[in-house]
Amino acid sequence: MKLKDKISVVTGAGRGIGRSIALAFAEEGTDVVLAARSREQLEKVAREVEDKGRRALAVSCDVSSVQDVNNLARAVQEAFGRVDILVNNAGISKRSNFLEYADEVWLEVLRVNLFGAYLSTKAILPLIQQGSEGRIIMIASTAAKSPVPFNTAYSASKHGLLGLTKSLAAELALSGYPRITVNAICPFFVETEMFSGSQGYVAQISRNTGRSREEVVKDAVSRNLQGRVLRPEEVAALAVYLASDEAEGLTGQAINICGGRIFH
Repeated sequence: MKLKDKISVVTGAGRGIGRSIALAFAEEGTDVVLAARSREQLEKVAREVEDKGRRALAVSCDVSSVQDVNNLARAVQEAFGRVDILVNNAGISKRSNFLEYADEVWLEVLRVNLFGAYLSTKAILPLIQQGSEGRIIMIASTAAKSPVPFNTAYSASKHGLLGLTKSLAAELALSGYPRITVNAICPFFVETEMFSGSQGYVAQISRNTGRSREEVVKDAVSRNLQGRVLRPEEVAALAVYLASDEAEGLTGQAINICGGRIFH
């Protein structure tokens, strides 16, 4: 097992990419702290982790709340005393024409996607620093590298997440923690609620343009060379690699998993 006996924290772990990462980590030997807003979803994933023979701790947490994130860190400290891997996965997307964005919606996206990653990292990093090495993994997006019209809040938040990734990787190395690595994963469309759910990408674009869901999906997948939507398990497999010893030499990187959507 690549991650045997390590302790991981995964935000946004109740569904989608976060759930897949949590289960992949458990399969590779980690105990998993699961954080998300939905208690019901967390408890279901916790049972799935435990079915794989690993411990699970489910903590209700809004990553944009300082109090919630500090409570998360305290719960982790009390239960495990340390952390080896942090995955900042929690995120939201709310599309709009730029001039029609409600200010509070634009700020909400940045609070969850960027400020939430900042808060979670700031709270959990001291627990990682107790060891000689560790991993911080940001789930970004191809929207962090390529323009996304009509979704400026999401794109801006993910661009910011790459800035956080690179700067923190350098800061940790220069502060005496070169083996605590910080990297980002940049997926294109993944088969999750954010893509195909009732409030997801397909539904939003269908409502805004009057096109059918089938037309929206066909247009979406035409943008990558493989012509398909990615599976959450594919992102999870990359997260496992970045969390493993084999990835010790990678830090400050933003790795695309996008079926050939972008090349930088």
